Amino acid sequence: MLPSNWPNWSLIPITLGLVVVVVGLGLLLEPAVQAVTPVLEPTEEPAGFPTALPYAAAQSDGCVECHTNEQRLTDAGSAASDLPRLLIAADAPMTLHGRLGCVTCHKGIGTTQNIDAAHEGLVPNPSTHLQADTYCLPCHHDLRSQIPEHNIQTPHERILWGIHEDEEVCACSNCHGPVAHGEEPIRTHDFLAGYCIDCHERNNVPPERNRCSGCHVGPHDVSQAMDCETCHESTQTWSSVELAVHPMELKGRHGELNCFECHLRPDFRNISGFTCSDCHTKPHEFGGENCESCHVGGGEWKSIEAEGFDHLAIWQGYEHHEDVACEGCHFAGYDLSTECSSCHTPEEES
Repeated sequence: MLPSNWPNWSLIPITLGLVVVVVGLGLLLEPAVQAVTPVLEPTEEPAGFPTALPYAAAQSDGCVECHTNEQRLTDAGSAASDLPRLLIAADAPMTLHGRLGCVTCHKGIGTTQNIDAAHEGLVPNPSTHLQADTYCLPCHHDLRSQIPEHNIQTPHERILWGIHEDEEVCACSNCHGPVAHGEEPIRTHDFLAGYCIDCHERNNVPPERNRCSGCHVGPHDVSQAMDCETCHESTQTWSSVELAVHPMELKGRHGELNCFECHLRPDFRNISGFTCSDCHTKPHEFGGENCESCHVGGGEWKSIEAEGFDHLAIWQGYEHHEDVACEGCHFAGYDLSTECSSCHTPEEES
C-alpha cells in the first residue's frame, strides 16, 4: 500500500522497475539452471525396428479418382480382364488401411494426370516377402502365431522368418486380401476353400496345412491325436457331428443332445463299451444291459423293437394283453415263454 502523500501514477514506474529486476535475475540465473539440468538423450530404436511410413493420403487423390471409376480405368487402357483387380470399392479409401493413402504403400505419383508418370516406381503388391518389411511390418510388427482366445494358430512365425531372411514365403495379401481395397481379411471358410487351399495345392504346401488343424487349435483333450474332421462335418456349426464315425447312431432324443451332455470331459475316447447302460440306469430287473435288445433305439422307451419279435403280432386278437405293462409279464426270476400256460391256467384244469 502506497503512502498517502504519494501520487497514484507512481505505481507505474514501480511496476516497471520490478519487471526489470525479475527479467535481470532470470538472465543471470539461466546459465546456472542449465548447468544443473540433466540433458535428455533421444531413445534409440531397437535394432531392426521398422521406420514409420510417410502418410500420403493427401497425395493419393489421383489414384482414387481413377481406380474407383470403371469407365476411367477403361479409358486409360485397362483390359476388361484386369478390371476386377484394378477397380476398388468406392468407400475403400475410408477404410482403416485406405485412409493411409494409395501412395503410402504403392508409391507412384498420385497428383498427376499423366498415366505413365503416375505409375512410375509403382509397388504392385507391398505385402510380398520383399516389400512387407517396409510397408506392412511398421504397423504390424507384433504378430502372434497363437491366438488362444479364438483357438486359432497362424503361420506368422514362418512368414516373418522368411521376410527377415529374404526367403520366399507367401505375401500378407495371400491370406488377408487387399485390405485397403475394401476387402475383408479371411472370415469365412468358403473364402478359405476357394482361395488359400487352391494356392496351397499349387505350391505343394504340406497337406496337413489344409486340414482344420492347420488353422484351428482343438479345444478337446484329444485334439493332438484327432483332427476336427474326424467328428465334425460342418464349418458353420461345430456341434454337428459326422455320424459315420460315431459309435452309435444319433437319432430320436439322442440326436437332440449336445455333445457334452454325454461327454462330460472333452475326451471322446473314454466311454467304455458304448452301451445304453453307460448313460442310462435300467428301471427294471429283467432283461440284459443292452436296452436296444428290446426298446427302439432313440425312440420312446415304451416302444418295443419289432425286429426279432413283435409283441403286437404275438398277442394280436387277445383282449387286454396290449394294456399289460412289461413288468406284468417280465418279472424277476421268471423265464417267460409265449405260451398261454406261462401265465394262464388251462380251462380243463381250472
